[in-house]
Amino acid sequence: MSASYARSASDPWLNGRPPHIPSQGVLLPPVCLLVGDPGRVRMAKATLNDFRIIGENREFRLGIGIHRGKKIAICSTGIGGPSTEIAVVELSRLGVQTFIRVGGMGAIPSEIQPGSITSVAYVLREGGAASFYDAGTDPLPAHASVLDALGAAARQYDESLTPVTVLSCDSYYVGEGRPLDGLEGLAEQRYAAIVAKRPDAMDMECETIFAVGKALGCRYGALLAAHGNRTTDDWLEDYEPVQQRMLKIACAAATTFS
Repeated sequence: MSASYARSASDPWLNGRPPHIPSQGVLLPPVCLLVGDPGRVRMAKATLNDFRIIGENREFRLGIGIHRGKKIAICSTGIGGPSTEIAVVELSRLGVQTFIRVGGMGAIPSEIQPGSITSVAYVLREGGAASFYDAGTDPLPAHASVLDALGAAARQYDESLTPVTVLSCDSYYVGEGRPLDGLEGLAEQRYAAIVAKRPDAMDMECETIFAVGKALGCRYGALLAAHGNRTTDDWLEDYEPVQQRMLKIACAAATTFS
């Protein structure tokens, strides 16, 4: 195999194609919506015109469509920091300059009920992958231009976004204080430590998107809906309607950067 067609262990791209994101050699738009679940990528078809799936690989499903004359990409990240890091790095090398996470969170204050849509103003840091790009411990703010664009887009749909502070960590169960058999005490201690930091919600991806995006010189922000509320213990069973509301807002905001 000639050197021009060989991957290297230090940079395993091949002919301009990354090892994970299924870009198929397509130059991507400058803005990409990031959803966790690959199943939610196809939901963008209700908002984006000429929508098509570019490719699928592992937890990554990539699509492109048009909104108000502007091309927008949408890609799934899977769950947690490591796969999200891969998505942001590879998408940025494929031409993406602005990332908008569109996903879920677990709210803590009782007033943020399941189905509430929020914009992330700050992220508290308890992840792993993000620390390799920013070793600091101070809360990470959203990119101001993305936060402003999300607010303006929400008003177009008569939506009001609650700005929130989210704690990101790489654990869904005990790391978010969910009790498991034999680990109830550990989970209780963990949840008390979370509440003491006074976040509005918890998620698993925002910190990585903010830290990696900032390190790479990109714009970044997040639009999150509450899946559930930990204080009231309520849970939103049908998540698709609120996801569609968020995608409309995110697509409108994305046109600012396309």
